[in-house]
Amino acid sequence: MGLSERISNFVKLNVAKRKLKSKDIDSSKGNPLEMWGLLKIKKEIASNEELSYLGKDNDLKREDIKEYKLYKFKQLLDYVSKNSPYYQELFEKEGIKSTNIKNMSDISKVPLTTHEQLIQNPYHFLCVSRREIAREFTTSGTTTTETADLKKRISYTQDELLDIVDSVISGLKMAGMDSEKDMLQIMYPTLTATWDPGLVLSKACDLAGFKSVINDSSDINDQINTMVNSGTTFIIGKSSFIYDLSKSATNLDKLRSLGIKNIICSSEPLTEEMKEVIEDAWGCTAVRQWGMTELGLANAIECTEQNGMHVNNPDFLVEVIDPDTGQVLPEGSEGELVFTTLNRRCMPLVRYRTKDLGVLLDEPCGCGTTLDQRIKNVRRMEY
Repeated sequence: MGLSERISNFVKLNVAKRKLKSKDIDSSKGNPLEMWGLLKIKKEIASNEELSYLGKDNDLKREDIKEYKLYKFKQLLDYVSKNSPYYQELFEKEGIKSTNIKNMSDISKVPLTTHEQLIQNPYHFLCVSRREIAREFTTSGTTTTETADLKKRISYTQDELLDIVDSVISGLKMAGMDSEKDMLQIMYPTLTATWDPGLVLSKACDLAGFKSVINDSSDINDQINTMVNSGTTFIIGKSSFIYDLSKSATNLDKLRSLGIKNIICSSEPLTEEMKEVIEDAWGCTAVRQWGMTELGLANAIECTEQNGMHVNNPDFLVEVIDPDTGQVLPEGSEGELVFTTLNRRCMPLVRYRTKDLGVLLDEPCGCGTTLDQRIKNVRRMEY
């Protein structure tokens, strides 16, 4: 790499750091992910006269968050009606207008978006020109037998990618990683997809000032050697990968002596049985992380209370529906999770069916959060 390229990369890195909201978060003052979300919401409220009635005296309440999300949802309907060929045609056909959405109950009038529609019309969902796209990912994700061989194409702008990194940093801080002495060991098997979670995580660590090391080996001894040599304190990786490694360990005392503080299990559901095996092997807490490529890769993460995964609050409106009828279910009911992306410019999704079952918790958590939401008991739908 030449001098000019190194200088250019250095400048880009510092510009990116200045845009991060997560860098201003003091983990000792509360849940970092909730604080990050509230910073984003308060910033938008402060700059938007239409939202000025929310959070008087800078004191947001749960009802204020709901009003904010309702406003963002209506704003999104106007945006996609103007810029997305897919939604423009659909909403015109169905007579969908933001002015018809008066309250949260009215949101159910808007048609759901499915995996199949995204597969069949990937570029019809785009709301920006191709030159604004910084990265395009393909994923199969959770599919039916009819769509198993088909891929979804998901596009992001540069600012959206940076926002993903910002949320990842906040999630890592929530898991307890908030010191230059901490080392994150990234343990994902070799992937054939067009995106590598290891690279996203290592970039997040670089921008946050954390240290990281990537090792995709399925050999437990190789992983342990990396931990010893690197001083690993946190682990993140695919749930089944970490589970299989934990089962293969023959000397549990050696694993527990490594001083791992927390293990983040992602990319697939972590059952209670798997969690118990991992926690017993390493002598620390194993928390769940959930995300979809369509929604921004990292969308929710569990705190050490292990009572549901905290959702990136400002970025999503979450619903739970009956997977057979599409009817919205009451809070606390189990059903299919439906996400609307509230801040995406490139390829926003309205009422996107995840094909994952779960429960939405709209209540304070024992970790101290009071305004965000959590999803719990998440598992894939069976076909």
